[in-house]
Amino acid sequence: MKKQIIQSSLAGCLFALSQGAWADSFILTDVQVSGLERITAGTVLSNVPVSVGEKFDDGMTANLVRSLYKTGFFDDVKVSRRGNVLLVKVKERAAIGNVAVTGNKAIETAALMEALRKAGIAKGRPLDKAALNQIEQEIKQQYLANGNYSVDVETNIEKLARNRVALKIHVNEGSVAKIKRVNISGNKAYPEATLKKLLESGSKSKLSLFSSRDKYAKEKLAGDIDKLTSFYRDRGYLNFEVASTQVSLSKDKRSVIVNININEGDQYRVGKVNIAGNSGLSQQELAKLVSLKEGQIFSQTQLSKMRNDIKSRLGKDGFAFSRIGIAPQIDNVNKRVNLLFKAEKGQRTYVRRINIRGNFRTKDEVFRREMRQLESSFLSKEKVDQSKKRIQRLPFVSGVKINTSPVVGRSDQVDLDVIVSEQSSNQFNAGLGYSQSNGLLFNLGLAQNNFLGTGKSLSVSGEKSDSTKRFRLSYNNPYHTVDGVGRGFNVFYETNDADEDDISNYSSNTYGADVNYTIPVTEDNSLRFSLGGEHREILTSESTPDDIKNFIAKNGDTYDNILGKVSYIHDTRDRFLFPTDGVRHSLSLEVGLPGSDLEYYKLNYNGASYFPVTDTVSFALKGRLATGDGYGDTEELPFFERFYSGGISSVRGFENNSLGPRDSNGDSAGGDFVVNARAELQFPVPFAEDVKNLRMSAFVDAGNVFSDFDAFEQDDIRYSAGLSATWISPLGPFTISYAKPLNSKDGDEEQKVQFTIGASF
Repeated sequence: MKKQIIQSSLAGCLFALSQGAWADSFILTDVQVSGLERITAGTVLSNVPVSVGEKFDDGMTANLVRSLYKTGFFDDVKVSRRGNVLLVKVKERAAIGNVAVTGNKAIETAALMEALRKAGIAKGRPLDKAALNQIEQEIKQQYLANGNYSVDVETNIEKLARNRVALKIHVNEGSVAKIKRVNISGNKAYPEATLKKLLESGSKSKLSLFSSRDKYAKEKLAGDIDKLTSFYRDRGYLNFEVASTQVSLSKDKRSVIVNININEGDQYRVGKVNIAGNSGLSQQELAKLVSLKEGQIFSQTQLSKMRNDIKSRLGKDGFAFSRIGIAPQIDNVNKRVNLLFKAEKGQRTYVRRINIRGNFRTKDEVFRREMRQLESSFLSKEKVDQSKKRIQRLPFVSGVKINTSPVVGRSDQVDLDVIVSEQSSNQFNAGLGYSQSNGLLFNLGLAQNNFLGTGKSLSVSGEKSDSTKRFRLSYNNPYHTVDGVGRGFNVFYETNDADEDDISNYSSNTYGADVNYTIPVTEDNSLRFSLGGEHREILTSESTPDDIKNFIAKNGDTYDNILGKVSYIHDTRDRFLFPTDGVRHSLSLEVGLPGSDLEYYKLNYNGASYFPVTDTVSFALKGRLATGDGYGDTEELPFFERFYSGGISSVRGFENNSLGPRDSNGDSAGGDFVVNARAELQFPVPFAEDVKNLRMSAFVDAGNVFSDFDAFEQDDIRYSAGLSATWISPLGPFTISYAKPLNSKDGDEEQKVQFTIGASF
């Protein structure tokens, strides 16, 4: 464009010099424009630097031509004179009627079109051939940065009616250059093999079929250099530097060799560490924050951590905007780094107001009672983070953000905006399964986890299958008292034909109720107590196994039991839905209390630990141990309280309740001791990473049930592996899994595909 302007200026000057008749100036009476097609005459006249009635001479011709060229609308401008009338003849630049980009896969069309638009190449704009050539080079550079060294960009211009053109840009991407070898030179402290393991760039192993390690990219190499630098800086090499990098391209442009030359420098250790300033902390507290000790190898990461620890500690006291400066003093003779931290706590900041946003179903009070950061209290990052975590654990919340806003005119006050994303809390659940012996299994349940927006839960559930008919009504108020003591009720009725469920042949009719209380002990720990009663009647047949007949002979077939249960729960999960960090452990003891027809106990442990792998991938370990027995006049755990294993909730790939001991009829008898474990790698569904309520997992399950603890044999543990997907859809939860048993034995019943479905009002 600049070149065209210079050319037009020169043309204007030559034109002016060639018009000797223009030596005399004249008063301009009119300006006439010719050659226009799309551009209006007014556009031209507005860019002519002289008006009718003004004096015009030949020295002004060059400025006029230059002014019209600058508009970008014209390829040619000629100026002449007829009397006192100025004649301007123009040739319009062709307009772009259409732009199409084809052949691109590695870079999205939208990104390329945006780059064209910024360069002035867009529908309706004049065609600037110079800018078009520039954008061709820019597209090539983007591909070269991704390792597409054989890329080629072709541009075709087709004429259209009314002085318009169509641009067709075709990209021949070529193949990405493969890294043949990475060489690191200049290293002395660490072997080359150790350093290469840090890099994302390198030759690919023959076993790594889906790895992109050998694909060269400029950005990936820059990241590798940062990794090398961090590696050495965290090991005391303060003066480490990457002296040079060379990328050699093969003649066919299909492979590259990367050479990285480094200078390690000397290794430094920590010298004196002091904390100065007005932190307001005691020397004892400051000493606890000093993680870098004199004499240890200097680490840049530990330095940053220590700085953040000091800032976090001051934040607990309300100094949210404290400043922590670091003044390192390097002793090159003794290879020591003396560190002076300057802690300026600044002004204590208070929270003026907490605003709840985004809650359309739930009352503000439900979220405010989970807040550990209070209004009129000093701002504490720790309490804000804890508040966020507690809100995220609510089953009707899918996400939460807490933003800080300064109060106008008050430097010591802020407002907190708590922005919540709610999810459906009125849920109608349905479970669907199939077994060869029992046919279709179906259950229904209406659960309101946020009843009338109060945070209380109310559920009505029923189950119908060939083996079971069950009804349950539950209610729970998590804040029965202002201190967070929860209270709930359960009422249930159940009939069960165990033979239809492929376990021991008997039937039972049961009804009962209980009341429970949950008492918070700390932020992450709580105790739960329940007390209730049940009436159970057992029905037998000729095919009822001997062990059940013997139990009934000793204890009768009708039981009125008083049931007590106490549970301890430790929960640090970061959220209720698809947690990625934290743990949840629960230990419960259920007892048939003295005075009941049956006296027994059941001890049950359930645990889950979540570990973030990346921002979108997490790893989970889950386990269950449970045992039970009789006491007092009851010599054994009642047969209807036994544990079972197998199915989608324990060991997938095996049919529900099918594992473990068999009775005299060959059916599953359950047992007094059960162990289950699960390892899962949880990740977004490929090509649907943005769908937050959809997750997949690759898993390994293990477990079995045994007649009692003494019967436990490690060789009897069953294993399975497979894939699972869970979608929390607007219509309810949907989970499906495919599992392949890894060590099934004769008599095991396999069921590789298992699923549950649900819907939501």
